[in-house]
Amino acid sequence: MTDPARSSYSLAWRLALTAVFLRLAYSALVQSYSMLALPRYEHLQEMYSQPQFLAPLLAHIVAGAAIAGLATWGAMRGWLARHDTTAVDEPRKLYGTFIALFLLYTLAVAAGMAFLQNTLMRFVMDNLDVLQERFGVGMIGQFLTLNIITKLVTIVLEIIGICVIVRIAAWTVQPAGPAGGPAYERRHAAWVTGLTVLVWQLTVSISVGSFLQMQAPGAGWTEFALGYLALPAVLLALCVLVCLKTLPRPIGTARFGRAVAHGTIAFWLAQALGIGLGFLVVRAMTWGQLIRASESHAAAVMTLLAYGALLALGCLIGRLVLYRGAKAATPQG
Repeated sequence: MTDPARSSYSLAWRLALTAVFLRLAYSALVQSYSMLALPRYEHLQEMYSQPQFLAPLLAHIVAGAAIAGLATWGAMRGWLARHDTTAVDEPRKLYGTFIALFLLYTLAVAAGMAFLQNTLMRFVMDNLDVLQERFGVGMIGQFLTLNIITKLVTIVLEIIGICVIVRIAAWTVQPAGPAGGPAYERRHAAWVTGLTVLVWQLTVSISVGSFLQMQAPGAGWTEFALGYLALPAVLLALCVLVCLKTLPRPIGTARFGRAVAHGTIAFWLAQALGIGLGFLVVRAMTWGQLIRASESHAAAVMTLLAYGALLALGCLIGRLVLYRGAKAATPQG
């Protein structure tokens, strides 16, 4: 017999997959409608045939699906743990309520954020000179800040909304099955940490991607695929592996929120260290050396390796900060 608390197909896992599929289906329908039903659809089709538009779009879809899955899994697992169970009496009612509310909330957030972004964009356009004089930030910096703010607000709204939706859907059912909440092991913490890093990486890439594209106008499909899709996947695998090797076993009382904080600390610590080291390297190099480095594939590879090393270091530091006092994992044998 398989222990339901340790089953790979737990209720929280299935509900998270449902959220991911709903988010992917919603994104596919929206993009299909945009390219087939809206005026000037031929222009949109031409845009999405270019890597500078398609790669960020795919990254945005993946980030949204990852946020939906993570938030749903964490909220549902928390509810099951609080009620000391792994099942409910009417799962169909739970799924039906969740799907209906999820779709409605997704539409509401999309409409609200489109309105907010349009309003802020008009405000920035009407007050470019005033904002530049007051904050000392040029037009590019203002639009980058605007993009980052709207992305962060969207992420916060999605997480809060999904948690509320799961709570409302759970009101329609009662705990059932044997006593004992769902298991939370080192592999769960490692994957949550890695997926959190993935969400941050994709979000930052999308936010600053337009600025970076101006610095590399000759970039093609390979560069965009590597930057927006392949690199985040590699970083996800790296973070998961590092966490699996370093997180304590058993995980103790640590839960979902600590793993999210772990991924957040690891990512932003890597950004801070990378910016600092990059500043020191640039100051130590001449213009000729900088130009040669910008055209060198070996320098690009070394930069990516250094970034991966900093991210692994961030995972280690996050483990020391958030899992202080826990014993390191020991190999089984």
